[in-house]
Amino acid sequence: MTTRDFVEQLAKSDEEPKFSQLLQLADLETDQIGEFKLAWSSVPEARRRQVVESLLEISEENLEMDFTDVFVACLSDDDDEVREAATRGLSTCENRTVIRPLVALLNDDTSVPVRAAAAMALSNFAAMALDGKLITRDEDRIRVALMATIEREDEFLEVKRRAIETVARLRPPGIVEIIEDAFDSGSLELKQSAIYAMGQTSSEEWLPVVLEEMQHESPAIRFEAANSVGLLGDEGIVPELTELLEDDDLEVRLAAVKALGIVGGPMAKRVLQACLNYDDETLEEAAKAALERVEFDNDPLGLDLDTDTDPDADEEDEDE
Repeated sequence: MTTRDFVEQLAKSDEEPKFSQLLQLADLETDQIGEFKLAWSSVPEARRRQVVESLLEISEENLEMDFTDVFVACLSDDDDEVREAATRGLSTCENRTVIRPLVALLNDDTSVPVRAAAAMALSNFAAMALDGKLITRDEDRIRVALMATIEREDEFLEVKRRAIETVARLRPPGIVEIIEDAFDSGSLELKQSAIYAMGQTSSEEWLPVVLEEMQHESPAIRFEAANSVGLLGDEGIVPELTELLEDDDLEVRLAAVKALGIVGGPMAKRVLQACLNYDDETLEEAAKAALERVEFDNDPLGLDLDTDTDPDADEEDEDE
């Protein structure tokens, strides 16, 4: 069955598309992409939404499945929801050819959710730039678009938030002022994004700020603060994170567990092991994942090294 025949068949069916069927849209060849585009416009709007959402779900659960070509083709769809889902589908893409269309969406799309999704999708490329995996021209294109979005006085809040969160990874000149302005804006949402951005900069100058915000009355602020503390701190902040394990909000507790896994070290490991005895299945599963990260960071080659040894105890043994 050709790609065009398959898409036309999808258009005629009311049943939810099956996983095995949608695999036909993965890793399309050039001629198949053309067939998809020709047939896609005849698919009813509700069905297009359903198919793209299904592809998005599959790609999130099966990272080896590549629907990049379909998602890119759907960026020009007439329906806002289809474009938004397709944009989110590109959030883990590392193909630099999608940078230009994502920037175009951020700059010009008429839908606020689509523009916000584009800013978020560019975050992965910002991380690649930080690792030296992106050419300067692409990095500049991303930075210029994000900065223009942030500086636009009449910009929508959701779009500005996501632009701040993404550009922080690039650490452009003026990022400190951008974060401070968002933090002091009086908007709880912008403050959340500012705290998130603090962690993305990897600058320890923000550590005292995020530690203080871990006591904020808003669970959303405490959540972002816990996540950023994990990126900025070392074992010295384990006691503060341990306190958050008793937080009233589950998401905050989970963020604290994740942060402990990132910080690592013997002290964090002992706290996470204690979490396994909590009467909370969700927290227990999160603690298991965090412990796996600690173990991997301590012994990435799987050499079964004893990394939980107390150095003071070793010194005492030597003295004896």
